[in-house]
Amino acid sequence: MKQFTVDVLTPSRAVARNIPAQALLIPTSRGQINVLPDHTHVVTQLSTGMLSIFGGADDPDRHFTVTHGICKVLEDKIVILSNTSEEQHEIDLDRATRALKFAEDKLANEALDEEDHLKFHRKAERAKLRIQFAKEQKNRK
Repeated sequence: MKQFTVDVLTPSRAVARNIPAQALLIPTSRGQINVLPDHTHVVTQLSTGMLSIFGGADDPDRHFTVTHGICKVLEDKIVILSNTSEEQHEIDLDRATRALKFAEDKLANEALDEEDHLKFHRKAERAKLRIQFAKEQKNRK
């Protein structure tokens, strides 16, 4: 089967480069999209969620958290430009739990302006995703 490659990048690091893939599920602001070989060119906004890269018979499936950014699907190359991203095995459950409590406390106990409210809402959303992801990884072991 025809393959393409995927890069997952953040402002601070290249999370993964040139991952071979036969299919890809991408969380976007308009819903999840499934990318297969020869997909039409797309540039779309990411939303917080799980990016799933399906490698096929010879390559393992890989899963990443992504938060707000851009996805570019161009011919046989997909580039994910995310504000933050981690591969599933990199997530620290205790750290994510502390981050969720901190964000929820800020949202519940402080008068926040619109910008700060959005910031802590996104932090809580990201922490919930990371907790869910880490628990799924733990259950697979």
